[in-house]
Amino acid sequence: RSFANSEIFFINVVQSTSTENDDYSALKWSEVSWKDLMTKWDRSTTFPDLIGFSTPILPEESSQERKYATQSSEKPKMILHCLPKTASTTLRTACREHIRAKCAFAKAQKRRPDPYGYRDVDIFYRAVAQCPDVHHYCVQGGDASMTIINYEGPQESDDDSQNSDEEGVESGPHHFVHLIPFRNFDEWAASALRQIYEVDEQCEDIDNLLEHCLGYRELYMELYPKSVLALQIGMALNRNNAVPLGNVYDAHQHHIVLYDYKQIDEIMKKMSVYFDFPPMPETDQEAKKIRAEGT
Repeated sequence: RSFANSEIFFINVVQSTSTENDDYSALKWSEVSWKDLMTKWDRSTTFPDLIGFSTPILPEESSQERKYATQSSEKPKMILHCLPKTASTTLRTACREHIRAKCAFAKAQKRRPDPYGYRDVDIFYRAVAQCPDVHHYCVQGGDASMTIINYEGPQESDDDSQNSDEEGVESGPHHFVHLIPFRNFDEWAASALRQIYEVDEQCEDIDNLLEHCLGYRELYMELYPKSVLALQIGMALNRNNAVPLGNVYDAHQHHIVLYDYKQIDEIMKKMSVYFDFPPMPETDQEAKKIRAEGT
């Protein structure tokens, strides 16, 4: 896509200025064009740097957006794009238990290590259709097959959709808020290398994987937040330029929000209150904090 498109495509940035979890007024919003973000975000960029080249959104504008979102018949759905070294284990665990607790349909499906709908876009949309009381979803970030933004409808069913969850996936239209974590590149890379060393101090296992071009997920450049954001922007631009399908998927709204991964618990709770639905429990657990490979 050309810079002409990317220059007018804006991403929201959110930060918390207070540790009071129910004080949504402590959310500070700004916006930045994709062109500026892409050209200025380098390996040394920190979250304060990112805020520095963003434009603040005035409180009254933020209040208007909240009024629109909370008075809508359909509350927004928060989609948490889980990425390595950005508290993804905490989020996946919280999402998995949350959706099972809030949705009998999801609980009735075969239990998996990941949240329902995490790795399959058809199953994700089925969860949205069958679980109206769920407003927090986790998806595998950086997965090009998770085409939530430019989804065109269900593909061929797999084993999961051959059984009790073969009901339709069409519902809405919905307002989806995609949350992508930010982390400084050098910190992100150092954390991944630390994990490799803690798992295998001689690095022999990883060396063998790389020698045979099998890779190691924590080292995939396409899973760095900037790369994942680029993937989502590409999907959004593709959707904007596509021929309308004439179905409910055309009417879905998608907004992309960047946040500092270190504020995961505050951001999740404040944004939930901001959109007027209960926060998702267990986002403060720091699942790997006491483990050697933790962040």
